[in-house]
Amino acid sequence: MRAPGWLVVVLLLAVWSVGGLSPASAQSPTRDARFGIVEAYLNSEAASEAGAGYSRIILRWDVIQPANGGDWKPANVPDPFIERELAAGRELVTILIGTPAWATADGSDDPRAVPRMDYWERFVRQVVQQYRGRIRHWVIWNEPDVWDASHPGSTWLGSEFDYYQLLKTAYLAIKDEDPGAQVLMAGLTYFWDQQYGRQQYLARLLDVVRGDPDSPARGFYFDGVVYHLYYKPLQAPAIIAEIQSILGERGIMGKELWINETNAPPSDDPQEPPLGTPRFAVSLEEQSAFVIQESSLAFASGANRVEFYKLRNSADHPESVEPYGLLRADDSRRPVFEAYRTMTTYLAGFRSAQWERFGDVQVVTFDRGGTTTTVVWTMGRTAKAFTLNAIAAEASLVDEQGNVLAPFGDWGLWCSIFHNAGMEMT
Repeated sequence: MRAPGWLVVVLLLAVWSVGGLSPASAQSPTRDARFGIVEAYLNSEAASEAGAGYSRIILRWDVIQPANGGDWKPANVPDPFIERELAAGRELVTILIGTPAWATADGSDDPRAVPRMDYWERFVRQVVQQYRGRIRHWVIWNEPDVWDASHPGSTWLGSEFDYYQLLKTAYLAIKDEDPGAQVLMAGLTYFWDQQYGRQQYLARLLDVVRGDPDSPARGFYFDGVVYHLYYKPLQAPAIIAEIQSILGERGIMGKELWINETNAPPSDDPQEPPLGTPRFAVSLEEQSAFVIQESSLAFASGANRVEFYKLRNSADHPESVEPYGLLRADDSRRPVFEAYRTMTTYLAGFRSAQWERFGDVQVVTFDRGGTTTTVVWTMGRTAKAFTLNAIAAEASLVDEQGNVLAPFGDWGLWCSIFHNAGMEMT
């Protein structure tokens, strides 16, 4: 099915240059850690070419310590992969998840079970010690707001109070072992509560945390919140504003906000079709437009980092109906790979981002110091003509595939950008 609310367009980036700088020469000399790709280690060279500055990995407790607290097996992400990522200049953000059977509080063998907190603390200390100096960002579990235990996405069987204890225990252990490390809440889906009319998990959890009299002095036991947002670019500003409101209403300020998963996976790739009926019909072209639109709006709305899910599909992608990756399982590239590379090429190193709306036309302007990149697209169902006021004597016009449509300097002091409306999706 197709969901309302978004039209793919020919998305254009106007790259203005001052002081004789070209867009390429104005790029940051190092990778921008605000742009991420999940599981970049699966093809580190391709991830580097795409411009990824950070990557999320998962370290499973039940894999590392399957038998008992004295056990320590090789991690599910081997060290050579980690070292290759670090050598490529990427930061690693690591989810800790998965309760071993011997460590469950209820005696079950379910990896989603609440662990005994003394066992959990010991594991967290050990894993932080092992990766100290290499991994500085830790995410505690994943999507605890998926409340239906029968759903394939369910990862946590505990209550909000149980998760508060899990988070607090991990936070105190990590800060004790590595005071400069960053501890982030589990990534939340938002829609598992929103679609069923429930108060947001973040609000419920923070009300529990604030009941701990020691929490304010300890930063409420987290440094940032994480969300996973899919399909609708225009949802990002409203959701981010709601998250900021939930934090602010509880007097919690200065926390980072990361979008650690985002994508609009395609349903029309003949080389790697869906395994079943996808939730939405999405074209390869729409996926390409999505990644730039979603990232632009998220950054302009206050997100600190945005990460694409994910670099490469598994063979036959058994983990999902839709094939998500920038790369197919055979490492061939989807059009979204070029869109992602175009985005990092022309947005990396930005200082600020501002979102403006002119009817159906969306405009996000990135100040990059020596250059300014303006991302423009339309939400309308018909072609649009839009005049973008010049801010410099020279500029380039670039589409989402990185094609320069107007030569550098040919625009003079003004320009008109024409968009062709495409197919509907969300």
